Amino acid sequence: MQDSQKTRKQLVSELEEMRRRLAELEAQEAERRQAEEALRESEEKFYKAFHSSPQAIAITTLKDGRFLEVNDSHSRVSGYPRQDLIGHTSAELKTWVNPEGRARVLRILKEKGRIYNEELKFRTKSGQIQFALFSAELINIGGEQCIISSTTDITERKQAAEALRESEEKFYKAFHSSPQAIAITTLKDGRFLEVNDSHSRVSGYPRQDLIGHTSAELKTWVNPEGRARVLRILKEKGRIYNEELKFRTKSGQIQFALFSAELINIGGEQCIISSTTDITERKQAAEALRESEEKFYKAFHSSPEVITISRLSDGTFLEVNDSFLRTNGYTREETIGHTSLELGIWVKPGDREKMLKLLKEKGRVSNKEYRLRTKSGEIRTMLFSAEQITLGHEVCLLAVIIDITELRKIEAQAREAEYLRELDRLRTELLANISHELRTPLASIKGFATMLLDYESRLKRDEKREYLETIDKNTDRLIELIEKLLEMSRLEAGMLSIDKAPTDIIRLCREVIDEVRIRASTHQFTLDIPAKLPVVNVDGRRVRQVLDNIIDNSVKYSDDGTEVNLAVRRQGPEMLFTVTDHGAGIPRNDLPRVFNRMFHSPKKPGISGAGLGLSICKGLVEAHGGRIWIESDEGKGTRCFFTLPLDTEKGGRHDKKARG
Repeated sequence: MQDSQKTRKQLVSELEEMRRRLAELEAQEAERRQAEEALRESEEKFYKAFHSSPQAIAITTLKDGRFLEVNDSHSRVSGYPRQDLIGHTSAELKTWVNPEGRARVLRILKEKGRIYNEELKFRTKSGQIQFALFSAELINIGGEQCIISSTTDITERKQAAEALRESEEKFYKAFHSSPQAIAITTLKDGRFLEVNDSHSRVSGYPRQDLIGHTSAELKTWVNPEGRARVLRILKEKGRIYNEELKFRTKSGQIQFALFSAELINIGGEQCIISSTTDITERKQAAEALRESEEKFYKAFHSSPEVITISRLSDGTFLEVNDSFLRTNGYTREETIGHTSLELGIWVKPGDREKMLKLLKEKGRVSNKEYRLRTKSGEIRTMLFSAEQITLGHEVCLLAVIIDITELRKIEAQAREAEYLRELDRLRTELLANISHELRTPLASIKGFATMLLDYESRLKRDEKREYLETIDKNTDRLIELIEKLLEMSRLEAGMLSIDKAPTDIIRLCREVIDEVRIRASTHQFTLDIPAKLPVVNVDGRRVRQVLDNIIDNSVKYSDDGTEVNLAVRRQGPEMLFTVTDHGAGIPRNDLPRVFNRMFHSPKKPGISGAGLGLSICKGLVEAHGGRIWIESDEGKGTRCFFTLPLDTEKGGRHDKKARG
């Protein structure tokens, strides 16, 4: 019975122990669950804090800088999405602008365990350089040393600070480098707080002599009441602009100046910032200008030469001098406000347009001769000079005109007398040359004809033929000479007709070369001509005559076997012809005379010819409206050039008289 009771007690005791132990286990489980919940809440809180932080935060390995975790702010600031960072190193991504910067950060972390607000530069994904304040500490994650870092982007702050520094530097330099004299003074007593270098230069006072002193102490105001008036205006309007005042420099000199000022607040005190423009020289120049204007006004109106000032745009007369009125017969009222075209002063109204064009091209017109009409209708020859001037923002024409009518009459009479003398000399010379040129072939014809008449029965057949060929050859020379004399006479009389018609220049040149190859078989002839040239309106017969004369000259003055080349090119509005030989060339002193009548170059004597060929060529080319000239290297050869206008009209033939 006792054993049974003892067993029951033990069982109850054990049951109570088991209950107690169960209660402890339940309490421990509850505590564990609470700890897990607290840990979960803590992790969630720190997770949210990590990823929601406005601060850019990253966790990287200390060893190689491999990203283990970054928050959203880090991705936003760096430009790298999280997936582009995790597992990659900063070296791979080249986020450090200066790799040595990371080495310095690691050194500090290893020495101190943390780094705080170190200013560094990083590179974003787009390559932009970013300034940042960098803070970091060493932490241990899973037995590996890591770095948790926070980065504050201060790029905008740096840029703003730099902009502010540059702005302050700019305004400091602007203040001290300004050519304008600038000063800052107190409103209350005019004490100088700051002045720039220009102020010291203009006033004569070094900066140290001004700062802390008042204008009253230095007696810089010539009229002290002037400052009182300036203060009154500043208090009423807050500013004053370009008021003309007088100041006294350190040397005591009176200075005229334009004074501008505004009220500003510096450290709670009302001050004046003023700028002063020294106009002393301008005032003196204005006075000198007034005196000068008075002097030139008198000179303008008293000048014996005609002087006018007119508006460039329409020629309206703004001012004329007494000589203009006296020379042209107009009154001042009839002239001022009217144009030269209204008054009919220009005989050819188009001359004014030509004069204006020349003025625009050259900047001035100097001694151009024009014909102008007076009020009475008399036409006078005037020497006209003009320059462009500006009067009151209006562009005008200052013209000086000299009446040379009587001078030109005297010159014309002198030229006429000289022309007659020259004409008489040329006729005498021409007769002498022509008589010589005619005598030679005539003597030959006469001699051989006499031989045939006197000795016909005694001459052999070959001798007779030789004499007849000589007579025939000299007869041709006489005919050629007479034809050239007739051509020259027609040119001088203006009676040489030019019959223009559409002409194929390529075909014409080929025919010329083909014929000359037969006529002068001892030379080589080449033709340099494009595949296509426009058909032009010229007198083909006259152009061939020019080419024949020039090429025959090249043959005469070059050795057998040498080349003569004819080249043709289109050159702007003209057709350019060039004949080149490799002959004796022309002495430099003879070049200006090669187109004169009866001129022979003495370089190769014994060559027959009347010396009229090139003179006729010149007349024919100019009759077409072209030009002709020669270039030559003595001993090397000659190049003869001439041009014809590129007239491609298809209006048929028309006649034009050549002008001698």
